[in-house]
Amino acid sequence: MQTLTPRALAEEWAKNKTRPVYYLCGEETALKEAALKKLEGIFKPESFNFSLRDAETTDMAQALDEARTAPMLAEVRFVAIKRAEKLKKEPMKALLEYLGDPCPSACLLILADWPREKQDPIPAALGAEAALVDFAPMSAPQAVERLNSLLLAGGVRTDGEALEMMVELLGTDSVTLDGEAEKIVLYMHGQNRVFSPEDALALAGFARTQNPFELSNAVCGKRPAQAAEAITKMLASGNEPLALLSQVSRSVERLLKVKRLSASGEGPGAAYQAGMSPGQYHAALRDAGSYTEEKLLRSLRRCLEAEELLKSSSKREPGLVVRQLVHEITAGK
Repeated sequence: MQTLTPRALAEEWAKNKTRPVYYLCGEETALKEAALKKLEGIFKPESFNFSLRDAETTDMAQALDEARTAPMLAEVRFVAIKRAEKLKKEPMKALLEYLGDPCPSACLLILADWPREKQDPIPAALGAEAALVDFAPMSAPQAVERLNSLLLAGGVRTDGEALEMMVELLGTDSVTLDGEAEKIVLYMHGQNRVFSPEDALALAGFARTQNPFELSNAVCGKRPAQAAEAITKMLASGNEPLALLSQVSRSVERLLKVKRLSASGEGPGAAYQAGMSPGQYHAALRDAGSYTEEKLLRSLRRCLEAEELLKSSSKREPGLVVRQLVHEITAGK
């Protein structure tokens, strides 16, 4: 099995190369869906050589028989199975057996979104010719690059600071960024100017007098009263709970990173390893002194649990989930 990045996958398909099995995993569901559409656009398979199935409702034996059937008037037959994490025991067993000996004239694409608490059995079953494509959450620079590409495609010139501000405020989730890009294109239609940081603040729902980093600063400084006030104000202003959670989790990650880099004795180069300027690094290191590493690790786990709640069908009120999390991080020991 070979592990590919989404970009390497796109480059492989652009050369008209396919493999017997691709396993598209990771948290960026929207980018996996986009990859599937890209495959259809590149190879343009006829309907009788392409099928898309939902693992929860499909007959797995029938789907695998289809993959084993020779393609009609083509070199490759494409079979895509989405939501593989929904497979029951016997259908999963059948799929894992197929992965050990896949049909060479087929291209089986498996898409899955495994919950963190469940073990994914698919990677271990992938053969030497298969590829695992990890659609992990984007880094901040990757998110900036994606947002910039979307805006350029929509005819919008941007300010680098504005893009970084949008990512800082909204997080790196592709669905959120894609929706924001559409809003920006509409907002800038007919305006012959650059999209600026002031525009970013306006679209994110902040007045010029508001500080969009009030919440992040309060979390980093472990100031519970200011953090509670900031989260309440931002929710009341219409900010998405998931975007606010992203701000909080990135703040905790930043503190943990600088604490560990400082402890490792990296010296002057630590700031650049952390992806910060020296001034940002020293400010983060000062704030990190308010937390123990154990507390930061526990807080990061709670952020992940809160994200699962917000993305699931839980009936918990999203704003309450985020408010409780912020209180636990800043006020708890």
